[in-house]
Amino acid sequence: MQIKKIIYTILLPVVLAACTGPKTTTSAPPKEKTVTKKMVNGYQLQVLNTTDRTEALNAKSLLLTKYPQQKTFLMYQSPYYKIRFGNFLTQTEALSYQKKVKTHFTNVFVIPAKFEIKVRE
Repeated sequence: MQIKKIIYTILLPVVLAACTGPKTTTSAPPKEKTVTKKMVNGYQLQVLNTTDRTEALNAKSLLLTKYPQQKTFLMYQSPYYKIRFGNFLTQTEALSYQKKVKTHFTNVFVIPAKFEIKVRE
């Protein structure tokens, strides 16, 4: 019984290594893609315009909870707090989200905006 253990312990790795052969790579390593940032013209939704900071923070929190895949922005332009939502490349996409967001807010507007996107080359 002891001899079988020794044989398996010594010979099994040797046999497996012989069956699989040497590990060599014949292809070149994959070329790494570079990521650059680019400013584009697009659209955002203006969801709220208020002088109440607490109301603005609650609105932002609601949007982040309901739509975590979209970005939400809180801007302050004295004396107003503005909540902007999303970075949409097309007006059609922005209008689609406008319909969804209007279930939570009354005055939701599509506005032109510039924002950064990441481009892989």
